[in-house]
Amino acid sequence: MSNPLVEIKNIHKSFGPLEVLKGVDFSVNQGEVVCLIGKSGSGKSTLLRCINLLETPDSGMIHVFGEDVLSIKNVNQFRNRVGMCFQQFNLFG
Repeated sequence: MSNPLVEIKNIHKSFGPLEVLKGVDFSVNQGEVVCLIGKSGSGKSTLLRCINLLETPDSGMIHVFGEDVLSIKNVNQFRNRVGMCFQQFNLFG
């Protein structure tokens, strides 16, 4: 089995006293399609923003293409290699 393309381990993110991400873990392998589904305010967008370095997690590990995302120096170069769809793009309607 190959290494996952995206690997998330124990991600935590808080905004003031509000803990939004509480130890999130998951991985995505090549060829998989993943949807984050949950109620409003459950942390879906915050998780995507952390993966794409639009937010910095308080703790945890994010690897994309085997690279430690949290230690990347050239954020724009990384973002050119990763595509994400955020809410309300109406792609499936």
